[in-house]
Amino acid sequence: MLKLYKRATATELRHLTNLGGPLVVSNLAVVSMGVTDTIVAGQSGETDLAGLALGSSIWAVCAVTLIGMLAAVSPVVANLRGARDEAGCARQMQQSAWIALVGGLLVMAGLVTSIWWSQWIQTEAPVRQVMIHYLLALATGTLPFAFGSALRGYCEGMGQVRPVMRIYLAAAALNIPLDALLVFGWGPIPAMGGAGCGWATSFVCWCIAIALYWHAKQDPAYRALKLQLRPPRPHWPTLRHLLAVGMPICVGAASEVTFFASLALLLASYGATIVAAHQIGLSIGSVFYLVALALAQAVSIRTAQVLGQIRPKRARFVSIVGVCSGLVYALCTGAILITLRDWLVLAYTDNPDIIAVATNLLLLAAAFQLVDVAQAMAWGALRGYKDTQVPMYMQLFSYWLVGLGSAYWLGEQLWGVYGYWTGICIGLGTAAVLLLIRLRRTSARALQTNRT
Repeated sequence: MLKLYKRATATELRHLTNLGGPLVVSNLAVVSMGVTDTIVAGQSGETDLAGLALGSSIWAVCAVTLIGMLAAVSPVVANLRGARDEAGCARQMQQSAWIALVGGLLVMAGLVTSIWWSQWIQTEAPVRQVMIHYLLALATGTLPFAFGSALRGYCEGMGQVRPVMRIYLAAAALNIPLDALLVFGWGPIPAMGGAGCGWATSFVCWCIAIALYWHAKQDPAYRALKLQLRPPRPHWPTLRHLLAVGMPICVGAASEVTFFASLALLLASYGATIVAAHQIGLSIGSVFYLVALALAQAVSIRTAQVLGQIRPKRARFVSIVGVCSGLVYALCTGAILITLRDWLVLAYTDNPDIIAVATNLLLLAAAFQLVDVAQAMAWGALRGYKDTQVPMYMQLFSYWLVGLGSAYWLGEQLWGVYGYWTGICIGLGTAAVLLLIRLRRTSARALQTNRT
């Protein structure tokens, strides 16, 4: 019995590694593009960097919204692929094009109208102009970004994660010379400053969408897809199902992003040193979290595949292996954060005041890494079960009521920035406990349904 258990565990770890490894690389490639934008814009001057910072924060919310709206594609396709329903997989992708189209047009309209609503943002006029031009440039790449997100979800749901990884690596490499060319100019191409990063990102979005489209059109693994530039007529039951699964994911992801963003605003009154230390701590923690996020995506895909094969017992085992492997990873990264915290912070700054605060924050980051990874893995497994609505409410309760409430009270009444970070741990810990309980109940319900 023990040998069978070990063999099954090794099998699932191999599946998660094969899926998660390329997803990790793809996620890091996406993040590297933002890092490149920041470095290149910073060389152009403080105004360009400040305008890029404002614009990229707005674009991040738009991007998370679009990705969340289309997040159902991957687990739904994986579930149908497990059931060997290739026609069903193709239908999900074809109908998701409508979500990408409508969502992309809405976001594009919001970016174009930044000429008017940007007046509400209290900043210097030159910075505002850089931000506006950056957002207008990104508006030209919003639709390909949305369609590319749908195609990526379809390819990953079909288990084709390595081609996606190669496409995103190529895009990250292309972004580097494009940033330099468009920000500083060369020959007949004028220097665009920070706005040039927006045009570079837009061009890269077009390249990613075209590459994914060509891959899905040519690869025999997608022979049932029959992609066309013109999507088929809307199939409302399929669209309703995709939105019913995807919109709660969208709200949950956006709530976590805005939860962390709101903490930076609350800490603004503490001064530049505290804000800088807070940002450095979050930046270092987010790099480690990207790996956990990719593992959570892998758990979601693998769980959905096994459920499509009508193997709920195996699906529950997949979720257990996924959560446990995530916890092991979190313990390892926590140890790294504790032992190497001085070196990690020195990579960002040599200011002794910032270093003193940031190194202490990394001790708390090691703690919240454990609960953050646990809630991410549980959430990933629940997406595989297509159980997203109740987890959304759990996340909103944990982040905004428990997390933000405790962070504000502990920060203002007791420990300052350390109180805020303790509140982060409490909020993420609450989410982890609630989502793990929900996962246990959902997997048990799936077992019971299969027996009856």
